[in-house]
Amino acid sequence: MFAVRDSIMEAERGTTTMAYVYAHPIRDPVLEEKRYSLNEELLEYRGRKVLYQYAEASNITFCTGTGVPWLGSMSVKGYVVRWKYGTNENGEALSEIEPITDPAHRREISRLLWPGTGDASRVSFQNVA
Repeated sequence: MFAVRDSIMEAERGTTTMAYVYAHPIRDPVLEEKRYSLNEELLEYRGRKVLYQYAEASNITFCTGTGVPWLGSMSVKGYVVRWKYGTNENGEALSEIEPITDPAHRREISRLLWPGTGDASRVSFQNVA
């Protein structure tokens, strides 16, 4: 079912990127109590919604005994095609997501989400093979 609809949408947009099913993580209050949080957000970009996650942890200690006071990362999942249309066997909400493959769009979205210096970005993008 998805393949037919995806092919129609791709033909309309002139793209060849296939959408994938994304399982939204269930919030874990135990992890959040331990100074870790994972948030999902939506960014409006060129008339489309972009799903991204922001993970943050504080007071990290490594096995070497060293540590850092803060650590953060951002992961862009892609353009939302269909938002939370069902659930899987684990109770996680499912969305249909299209990966962002255009390098110029990736750079622009990176700058919007987490401005940095030059092309060095702290934002990673979901790749689907």
